[in-house]
Amino acid sequence: MIRLLLLVLIGIATILNNDIPTQKIVFLDVGQGDSIMFQDSNMQVLVDGGPGMKVLSELGKQMPYFDRTIEVVILSHPQSDHMEGLIHVLDRYNVGFILIPKISAPTLMQEKWLERIIKLNIPYRFSSAGQKLTVGDMQFSFLGPLDSTEAKAATKANINNGSVITRVDYCPAEESCMSLMLAGDAEKRAENILVSNTKSELLKADLLKVSHHGSNSSTHEQLLRAVSPRAAVISVGADNKFGHPRKEVLDRLGDIPLWRTDEQGAIQFAFVNKEWLVQ
Repeated sequence: MIRLLLLVLIGIATILNNDIPTQKIVFLDVGQGDSIMFQDSNMQVLVDGGPGMKVLSELGKQMPYFDRTIEVVILSHPQSDHMEGLIHVLDRYNVGFILIPKISAPTLMQEKWLERIIKLNIPYRFSSAGQKLTVGDMQFSFLGPLDSTEAKAATKANINNGSVITRVDYCPAEESCMSLMLAGDAEKRAENILVSNTKSELLKADLLKVSHHGSNSSTHEQLLRAVSPRAAVISVGADNKFGHPRKEVLDRLGDIPLWRTDEQGAIQFAFVNKEWLVQ
């Protein structure tokens, strides 16, 4: 388990600017959407791309200027606030491998996304629960959606429930692991299926990416008890029309330390001097 330095919000920017981290996790500020970049030296994994093209300027701030390759791209589910930016990423960066969810949306955007992957001849694979992916010191374990009748029915009822659910363990040094739980836009029904069918040790994590931008449809008590996060992040746009994050979700999070992209901008967890620091 990590020791998150939660009391160093003020003044930490100076530390990070003087000691530029090469091992970091950044919740990019892409507005009303999700995009998370994991970096280990010159290797990156990008989970979702947010809406529009803002992800490109965000990556430009975070990646080395000479690095034009993203090793892995993972799409949680095919909705514009997660997928649109990835289309632009494919146009600007060399992408080594793509993981795609086993769900589809009959939209021109999804058609464009798949056409671009095929045209660029990028290797891809459909995600499924039980898969693992290792990049440097980062391990991605895919926990959902499950391949069960119950899970398929939940996805059919709402595409958000087909979101790829990922546990990430980033271990740059012994006893300095940071664990994260990412669940795209999964809603209560999918959360309950996950908790009921997953070993408890796989669910407990240091950091929770709050699902669906803080919508009241997600991040319910059963999931929070199972994950027991030490901190949480909400990726959300300022003054969005949905009223995210909802007060009910903030109340459920209680006194869990929380960061929001609409208030703090890009949120970076960096491994510096054998500690995980948050900016």
